[in-house]
Amino acid sequence: MSEAGRIPPAPAVLRLVQMAVLGRWRATGEELYREVAALTEAAPGREVLVSGCGDGVTTEWLAVRTGATVTGVDADGERIEAAERRAREAARGSTLSYQLSRLDDLPYENAVFDAAVGEPTLAGLEDPSRAIAELVRVVKPMGVVVLLEPTWSSDLTSGAREMLVERLGLRPRLLMEWKQMLRDAGIVELQVQDWTSGGPARQTGNARSVDENPLTWQQKMQIVGRAWRRWGWREARNAVERETTLLRELSRERTIGFQLLKGVKWPHAKT
Repeated sequence: MSEAGRIPPAPAVLRLVQMAVLGRWRATGEELYREVAALTEAAPGREVLVSGCGDGVTTEWLAVRTGATVTGVDADGERIEAAERRAREAARGSTLSYQLSRLDDLPYENAVFDAAVGEPTLAGLEDPSRAIAELVRVVKPMGVVVLLEPTWSSDLTSGAREMLVERLGLRPRLLMEWKQMLRDAGIVELQVQDWTSGGPARQTGNARSVDENPLTWQQKMQIVGRAWRRWGWREARNAVERETTLLRELSRERTIGFQLLKGVKWPHAKT
C-alpha cells in the first residue's frame, strides 16, 4: 500500500509500542528520563523542546524534576489537550507549555532552545528527516539534540519490514538511518545508547511485563476502530490482543529495538 493510502497510526498504537516494544525501558522509565535530563543539561534557566510530546509525560517530568522551561509540541490536538489538562491539574504552568503544530514545520524562530528531544512519535511520520531538521533548526549552536526512537534489527528483510509497517502503522528505521538523518541536519559528536532491554546499565532481562501498563478503554477503541476500517468487525474484535501479542514477540526477539541517540548542533549547521 502507498504512503497516501496507509491508515496513519492511532495514538493508541504508538502507546502499544511504548508498552510492548518500549515497555522494557518503561519499566525503568525514571532512569531514561534522568539520562535525557543529564544529556540535555536540563536545569533552571535552560529551555528544552520536546517534539512529539503526546500527553506530556516526558515534558512534565523534565519540567518538574529539573526546573528547566520545557515546551512540548505535537500534531495531535487531543493529546495536546490531555497534556495541557495534566499541567493545569498539577499546577505546572510556570515552566511547562504546549503547542499544537506539525512536527516538520515548527512555529519557532531559529536557534531559540538550548536543547531538543525527539520522542518515538517521529517514527510515525512519513518523513521523519524533516522533523529532525526542524529540531536542529530551533536549537542553538552547540545545543544538544536527543532522539528516542524504535529501530529495526539489521537482519530483518525489507519485505518483512513493509509487512510490519502496514500492520502497525509506523515505521522504525535502521539505526544507521536515524544517525544519517541527524548528520544530514548538521549534528556532530553522535552517541548511541541501546535501551531495548532497559538501558545500557540494565541489560538483565528483568523488565516488567507489558500487562503492567494497561490501555484505557479509549485507547483500545482507537485500535479497534483502526482495525475495523481495514478488516471489518470480525477482525476488529480481536485487534487489541492481536497487536499486543505481535509487539510483545517483536520485542522479545529484538526485531524492533529502542535507541537513544544524542548529538550536538554544529555551529555552521544549515538553519
